Amino acid sequence: MPFIHIVLLPVKPDAPQELVDEVVAEIVALQEKIPFVRTMRCGKTVTQRGKQFTHALVAELENESQLPEYAVHPAHQAVLQKIKQIIGEEAVALDFDSKH
Repeated sequence: MPFIHIVLLPVKPDAPQELVDEVVAEIVALQEKIPFVRTMRCGKTVTQRGKQFTHALVAELENESQLPEYAVHPAHQAVLQKIKQIIGEEAVALDFDSKH
């Protein structure tokens, strides 16, 4: 049963667009670098609702037990350091089993 990891990112308005694009590409590339990541998606929001997070990522792992391994994986840690350069406040993460 797939396990879903969602992160909402509040990218700073003054973050260099080239760096933001690089981070998004590196997030998506995690799917090729971490064997148990089934899919990885990342993009900029196109709506203005509620508290504004500018970008979101959605990772599909094989199961929940892999989330701790994902968190410490060197490829994830490298991207995480770049994410910290472009966000203005704390990101929000949501994790759940996908039964459907």
